Amino acid sequence: MTEQLTRGFVATDRDARCPFDPSERLAEMARREEPTRVRVFEREHGEVEVLTFHGYADVRALYNDPRLDHSFIPAPDGALETAQPGFFPRYHGADHARLRRMVAGSFTPKRVAQLRPRIDSIISDLLDEVEEAGPGVDLVTAYALPLPSIVIGEILGIPSAEHRDFDRMCAGIVDLSLPPEEAFKNFTRLNDYVGGLVAQNHNSPTDGLIGALVEQRHGEVSDEEIVGMVSALVLAGHETSASTIALSTLALMQQPDQLAVLLDDANSTADAAEELLRYMSVAGGFPRMATEDVTIGGHTVKAGEWVVASPLNANRDPQVVSGDPNVLDLTRAPIQVMTFGSGIHQCPGQHLARAELQMALTPLFRRFPGLRLAVPAEELSFHRFGPNVYALDALPVTW
Repeated sequence: MTEQLTRGFVATDRDARCPFDPSERLAEMARREEPTRVRVFEREHGEVEVLTFHGYADVRALYNDPRLDHSFIPAPDGALETAQPGFFPRYHGADHARLRRMVAGSFTPKRVAQLRPRIDSIISDLLDEVEEAGPGVDLVTAYALPLPSIVIGEILGIPSAEHRDFDRMCAGIVDLSLPPEEAFKNFTRLNDYVGGLVAQNHNSPTDGLIGALVEQRHGEVSDEEIVGMVSALVLAGHETSASTIALSTLALMQQPDQLAVLLDDANSTADAAEELLRYMSVAGGFPRMATEDVTIGGHTVKAGEWVVASPLNANRDPQVVSGDPNVLDLTRAPIQVMTFGSGIHQCPGQHLARAELQMALTPLFRRFPGLRLAVPAEELSFHRFGPNVYALDALPVTW
């Protein structure tokens, strides 16, 4: 059977011998001077041809050029991902700026710093549950997935009693291996739940982003747009953070020298997290369409052509990464990673994602100093094809 690539292959196509490295196919594309034309399958559009860019300078230029934007790609009528009001990654120009501005204040470095004590508490509670369930658990479902979903629930104003139900709903919509009809049902379930919270906040605003949008932005944003904005935040930040935490845990269990660097208080946890974000590069991205002829790295993208960037390859470009870019080195001087994109569509939750990664790993390994795989490494299963995020299906561990 012929392999069917999706746009996510620029992140999920990894070396079978080392699950962290790009496949030889992706590595070979990065070595070419010209972008590579690839046919990929898009759920909304069917099979399409895209130009893939891999070098750091080219990827950054692509992200920062407003003439290349996914909001310009026509979508079939009724396509949920593009038609949903308020799903701001699919907007451009004034509407995108309006919607993004409304959520940006909840994810500033100052706001994230204020959240750190609460994140610490969530981490401690989750580790207590892991310890009680042990000495063996699936660390993806027990720790890596619940952490970001509970944190985003706190920001949104989800009632604490409903955090675990919200976590399950989040997990349902980010599982892109599901059949389209089941994924649609999960998405609808989340939208209905958030819509109910919006209605409740009209009567009694809560101390969270949903309550603030209802109370402070009345008339500037519709209820339907609030639902779409929340969906965008969940889709963009849930599985990516969870995947980076889980894959980083795997790498550190397999590389005790790097774990020792992380646990040494003399070293920068922030720099270590940047290196893990660079090395893992778990997310792909939306395809973008040129609204006019655009030159990227000396290559002309003609109006109407689709492009896709590979942050994975960009973050391993030897032109910008000191030493061997295919080696995890937590002492490496950090680069400005393309993991969160760049330009007007740069991930608004990047400071939160950084904080979660910085805070999640050290207490995990200090609580369980004997943490190790409970199965042979070759038995681990990864999302390699289909989704837009590279992730472990499960991470069975013991201690």
